[in-house]
Amino acid sequence: MSAAQPDRAGLVGSPAARPASYGRLLRSPGFAPLLSSALLSRTAVQLWAIATVLFALQRYHSASVAGLSIFLLIFPGLVLSPVNGALLDRFGRTRLMMLDLSVAAACVGTIAALAAAGRLPVWLLLLILAAGSLTSTLSVAGARSLFPLLVDRELWDRANAADSLCYAVAQIAGPALAGLLTARFGSEWALTAAGIAFVVAATSLRGIREPYVRDRQERLLWSEALHGVRYVLSNRTLRWLAVSLSVGNAGWGMVLVALPLLVFRLHGNAAVVGGLFALQGVVGIPATLLAGRMNTNTRERGIIALCSVVVALATLALLIPALTVVAIALACAGIAEGPMNVSLFSLRQRRTPPAWFGRAFAISMSLNFAGMPLGSALSGPILGVSITLAIVVAAALAAFQGIIALTLVPSRA
Repeated sequence: MSAAQPDRAGLVGSPAARPASYGRLLRSPGFAPLLSSALLSRTAVQLWAIATVLFALQRYHSASVAGLSIFLLIFPGLVLSPVNGALLDRFGRTRLMMLDLSVAAACVGTIAALAAAGRLPVWLLLLILAAGSLTSTLSVAGARSLFPLLVDRELWDRANAADSLCYAVAQIAGPALAGLLTARFGSEWALTAAGIAFVVAATSLRGIREPYVRDRQERLLWSEALHGVRYVLSNRTLRWLAVSLSVGNAGWGMVLVALPLLVFRLHGNAAVVGGLFALQGVVGIPATLLAGRMNTNTRERGIIALCSVVVALATLALLIPALTVVAIALACAGIAEGPMNVSLFSLRQRRTPPAWFGRAFAISMSLNFAGMPLGSALSGPILGVSITLAIVVAAALAAFQGIIALTLVPSRA
């Protein structure tokens, strides 16, 4: 690696200044195939999740089964995130990401085949979902920790915008495909499509060369995992971001299960459900690109807090019994999601040493996301009482997320 080569996340010497641009970002070695893999895998995850909710509601006629399915699709992987993060730091990211995507393809394909054969009882569905979740943080945290290693530091905001843009596009394609395929052909075909996307995403990772990270200290795997947990919990920024985001995601986990019930009550179908979730992603694209052009440094907390308030108000608007209003509410939530994600990703990167990226990001992201499966699991009993109650609780949690981010996340490292 020559002295003139661009700085990779502060790993080598600083280069001559060049203007930051999206074009320069896309020319960074390895960035384009990683972005393609992230887009495909996240689309597959969205497709898998929405198709599973629709499958559970239509096949088993149970919101509790739908909520528990989402919980098991996510939560076991979050529990294993310290170990998965240590594996990423020790053995590299691309191979382990390919392993996870292959496991996901096998699990979703098995569910589709058993469902088509009429041999999928509830207990077996839940078991397969839990098994597929175990490795899930390898690809999620692997991609997130590899982005800042592949690009120059001054491109981080743009890289985070592109990373967040993958989520926005996935929120368009995944739910839309899930709704369309389920409505026209059945949920088995929607699940099959998710499996194919996982396979293509794994193939896209071949040939990416990971840069060397200085200051890596190898210990026993369990020791590294434990050190990662201690690091995240002792880092005030990562700790309070985890609390803030997990609270907000708990509310959105409730919305994920409640929205299909709201749509069905308003005489919509699975295709409408997919279209509404897709709309959220569509409007998030320009918001994400604009956020990537901003310098979020020192402004991250305020942006997260403001966007949390917007999401809270949008969630409350779901109580108005009109599909048009529901669509506008989800659009507003999508607009807020882009800047919030860019700010979150950038703040986490700026306050984490590169040698800790795998473990810190895997654990931090899992803690951030832990509220989603918990909210989905709790949504079943709450929805059994009242859809209105579930929506109000979700809105309150979104607002509380912003309060925590603004008041408890430190303004400086």
